[in-house]
Amino acid sequence: MVPPGAVSFGASPCKVDQSLSQHLRIMSCLQAIAILLEKNDAYLPIFLRLEKELEIEQAKRDTIERARRYLPRQPH
Repeated sequence: MVPPGAVSFGASPCKVDQSLSQHLRIMSCLQAIAILLEKNDAYLPIFLRLEKELEIEQAKRDTIERARRYLPRQPH
């Protein structure tokens, strides 16, 4: 059992950094594939997959943000 004082209601800096890092990696890949796509449409499936991954990451961030609204407010 976790002691009451051990529960943290804030976002872990590590989790935030990982999410941002993942987002930036996907954006970088999208940019590279967009350049390749200009010359060869064989890269289209990769581009579409990366766009889907970006949507999934955004949906995760949005869901976590909505969930945080239910957390009790910390006294100042």
